[in-house]
Amino acid sequence: MEFKLIIKKINDTLSPEEESIFDAWYNESDSNREYYKRVQNNFESDIEEVDVDLAWKAVNREITPKKNRKAYYKYAIAASVALLIGISYFNYNTTTQQTTIVESKPTEGVTLTLSDGTTVILSDHKNGVVANQDNAVITKDKDGQIRYEGTKAEHQGEIAYNTLVTANGKTFQIELPDGTNVWMNAGSSLKYPTYFSGNERSVTLTGEAYFEVAHNEKMPFKVFSNGQEVEVLGTHFNIKAYLNEPNIKTTLLEGKIKITENDNSMLVKPGQQVLVFTDNHVMKIADVNTESSVAWKNRLFYFENAKCDEIMREIERWYDVDVVYKGKIPDERFQGAIQKDLKLNQVLKMLESKDVHFKVSGKEVIVTQ
Repeated sequence: MEFKLIIKKINDTLSPEEESIFDAWYNESDSNREYYKRVQNNFESDIEEVDVDLAWKAVNREITPKKNRKAYYKYAIAASVALLIGISYFNYNTTTQQTTIVESKPTEGVTLTLSDGTTVILSDHKNGVVANQDNAVITKDKDGQIRYEGTKAEHQGEIAYNTLVTANGKTFQIELPDGTNVWMNAGSSLKYPTYFSGNERSVTLTGEAYFEVAHNEKMPFKVFSNGQEVEVLGTHFNIKAYLNEPNIKTTLLEGKIKITENDNSMLVKPGQQVLVFTDNHVMKIADVNTESSVAWKNRLFYFENAKCDEIMREIERWYDVDVVYKGKIPDERFQGAIQKDLKLNQVLKMLESKDVHFKVSGKEVIVTQ
């Protein structure tokens, strides 16, 4: 059950439908009732001490060591207050499946490589024209986003491709020549043409990006990433395809997509996520909480029963550090959300427990038990 329903119960703001969900969960077991009581006690005892301006800094974390399966809970009362006073948890409307557009981070660490090999450091350019290429004018607006204009002119010769790269710790938004909007996460690259022609619109992604594809039935939009192909007509979806991850995660928020990898293909509906394991060509599909997949777009780490090494790969990409394990990788699971605007030490402090410890040394994060 979602943690926010517990907070709404404490505040007596559940809808009739939510009340039924809560009652079923509460009556299911003694451990659920004990969990609720602990949250309620912490909430009531600590609420007066909370700085609401810090309410975004953490959400509940649950750590479950495999060795004894005993749960250790740490409740973030600040996050509870954020929900209590009506702050949107993700600025995300789960009914309409529309994600709030957030401002991109500054363009430092974001580069655009043109088809002739020229590299443009976007932070070095003021708003306005960044480059002219193959009848396309590349501009940068006041929010730092780049757009392609004047691409409907007659094109001659081979199609020119550009590559946009975000460094670790940076995100960026781009509007492609067809009007498709792409939000790129840290440590990612996107290769795309300066104009689309023929029977399809194709781009290549390494890393993670969220797409809102401009509808065009005559030209399906395709995203290629590490052997996977995603085909759409017009829809909203997220692809996580970092080379150091064990699988490719594609999550659909709106519309319909088809995913192909090797000889396998699968149709995906809104609210579903497909995992592609490229080493053995296995595909798995499941209904998921789509909020977690696009939380990065709203500057949040969001963990759902996440392993320690999975979390630390996120830390590496966002804070541009290297993680070193002294001994074996901790066998613990984490759940909750943390704002990405926090300093590295603050985030590590939230993740620390009696069994997992962190030490920062230069650009290394050392993990011990």
